[in-house]
Amino acid sequence: MKYLVASEGSSLESDVSGHFGRAPFFLVYDDETKTLQANANDGSLDPHLVIRDNAKSGVKKMICGGIGPHAYQIAERFKVEICITQGIPVKEAIRLASENKLPVTTGPTMHHHHEHGGHMHHES
Repeated sequence: MKYLVASEGSSLESDVSGHFGRAPFFLVYDDETKTLQANANDGSLDPHLVIRDNAKSGVKKMICGGIGPHAYQIAERFKVEICITQGIPVKEAIRLASENKLPVTTGPTMHHHHEHGGHMHHES
């Protein structure tokens, strides 16, 4: 199975990030081939396209600390299960997700309000 993980770093030892869209890295791990692909979220990536493109290439589960409404809708549209955890190593989170031991969200966990002129996010 392929996993898309919001991560604080580029390795399996990095911690899961608290917010999908603002994660410093998006990791894709394939537990069949044991391969890891790390993509830096340097502002040039659209997190929503990351979900879509990885779902099209076989990702079935996402792991993150939280997810906003738009990203949640895209994951839901592509039938990607969203597992919620943070502050633990990616490798441990993937193991727990593979054993169905992480909570699965049935809706967005964060809400954003956009202000005109700036790109301000307020979490509630």
